[in-house]
Amino acid sequence: MISKTIMNRRQFIHSATASAAAVGMTQSHQLKADHHNEAKSPKLLEWRRWHIESASKQAMVDRFLKNAAIPALNRQGIKPVGVFHSQPKDGEQDHSIHALIPYPTLESYYDMRRTLSEDSGLVENGQEYLSTPKGDPAYTRIESTLMRPFDDYPYVKIPRTGERIFELRVYESHNEQKAALKVEMFNSGEFDIFKNVGLDSVFCGEALSGPGLPNLIYLVAYSDMAERKAAWGRFSKDPDWQVLRKNKRYADTVSKINQTFLKPAPYSQI
Repeated sequence: MISKTIMNRRQFIHSATASAAAVGMTQSHQLKADHHNEAKSPKLLEWRRWHIESASKQAMVDRFLKNAAIPALNRQGIKPVGVFHSQPKDGEQDHSIHALIPYPTLESYYDMRRTLSEDSGLVENGQEYLSTPKGDPAYTRIESTLMRPFDDYPYVKIPRTGERIFELRVYESHNEQKAALKVEMFNSGEFDIFKNVGLDSVFCGEALSGPGLPNLIYLVAYSDMAERKAAWGRFSKDPDWQVLRKNKRYADTVSKINQTFLKPAPYSQI
């Protein structure tokens, strides 16, 4: 928690958002929303990751999220909450749990901890998780990234139902100016290309805090890996993308791309 002597929570969120918007951001274009599939536009996004050592501890965190945390967040108007399990490569183990939490207002973010601590349902239904001893915790650490939604994609879209796989993509940049230009690039046509080639984005956000700054983050849904391959194949050949990628203004805006494949938890609201 940031102390009052440095900056109160309200000032932190407002100043971080304003700073991100001020560096190289262009005026937004109004997207035509498909309201059938979209949640109400959040003001702030959080991507949270629980680092977990075993399958049994993963199951404990799942029970806490399903039975205690998500119902409590929903009671505060924070929804839909997406929960995902890491899909490691063959031969690897990763019991991490990831969550997307969309905050409808800035106030709902910095009031969250207090209101959750006062929620009797959370305390009652989350005792297994909340009462773990120091020597046997449910997780090793929680990693959190706060994001400002993109101007041209300011909402959380609930993708198709049925069997799905998700890909979390993190684009890192080598300085703040290049990171802002990559955001501008998305807002200046890259989203339209995604739509045209069938890339189904869930959210897109510019990171305000968290690891690997500066970066932007987005989540894409596919029916399977074959659909993913086909969609990115269409993207790479799209004529509008060929024009946009050759624009010298956007040269060297991405220094590294991190990809994580995820499966939705059975109780995920996304």
